[in-house]
Amino acid sequence: MRRCLLPVLAAILALAAAAPPARADGERRRPWPEDWPIELPPVEGPLPPAPPPAPPTDPATGAANRVMDVIRGIRETLQRTRYQHHRVVRERDGTYYWDCSLMAYWVLERAAPRSVRHLATTQRPLAEHFVRAIERAPEDRSLRGWQRIAHIEDVRPGDVFAWRRPRGFPSRNTGHVGFVVGAPRPVPGIPNAYAIRVADATRSAHQNDTRPWPGDGGFGIGTLVFLTDGRGRGTHYGWAGTYSGGYVVTPILFGRVSR
Repeated sequence: MRRCLLPVLAAILALAAAAPPARADGERRRPWPEDWPIELPPVEGPLPPAPPPAPPTDPATGAANRVMDVIRGIRETLQRTRYQHHRVVRERDGTYYWDCSLMAYWVLERAAPRSVRHLATTQRPLAEHFVRAIERAPEDRSLRGWQRIAHIEDVRPGDVFAWRRPRGFPSRNTGHVGFVVGAPRPVPGIPNAYAIRVADATRSAHQNDTRPWPGDGGFGIGTLVFLTDGRGRGTHYGWAGTYSGGYVVTPILFGRVSR
C-alpha cells in the first residue's frame, strides 16, 4: 500500500512526539534506529510551547481564498470523519472519510480545478503527485495552476504543503499533503523553525489538534513545525509541533494555486 500515513508511520510519529530520554551525561538519546532519517530537536532543555496563533491573514489568490471557503464548509458541516484509503464524502450529513491526498484532491477540485486537471487520468491521487506539481511550478509566476513558494515566510492561508517520504523511512507511503490555514509563526527557542496551523487528513493528531486522540483520525486542523535551512526552505517536519521529540528530514514544499 502506498498511501499517506500507514499504521507503522502513525506509531513512529507517536514515538517521535515524546521527548527523547536523556543519558546520564545529559545528552538526549535517539529512541529510533540510527539509520532512520529523524533528528533530535535543535533545542537545549525542555521543548517549547507553540507560539500564539498568527493574526488573521488574507489568502494570496482568489483560488486560495476558495480553498479556505471549502475548508470552512467542511468544518461547519462535519459530523463524522475517519482516516481511510477510499473516499466517502456526504456533505449533507457531514461525513468525510478519506486520507490526505484524497482530501487535497477533493478540495482543489472544487476550489482550483485547473491545479488537479493533470490527475484526472490517474488511478487515484497520491501525496507524491502534489509534490511533483509544486516542484515543477515556477517561483515567479503561476503555470498550470501552480506557483512554488520559495520562502516559508511568504506562505499564506489556502496554500498547499507537501513532502515526500524520505528514503530510509520505515514506511511505503508516498508522503503527505494538506493546506495552510494560518500564517507561519517563528518558534522562539528553535532556530529557523516555524509553526503553521494546517488542515489535513491523518491517522494521528498534530499539536493543538481538533481531532480527538485516540480516535479514527480523518479531517482536522492542528499545528506542524517546520525547520528551515536559513533561506526559508523547509528541510524537516515535526509532526507534533513544538512538542515533537524528533524531526523527519525531507524537503518541505509549499505551493500556491491560482485557478
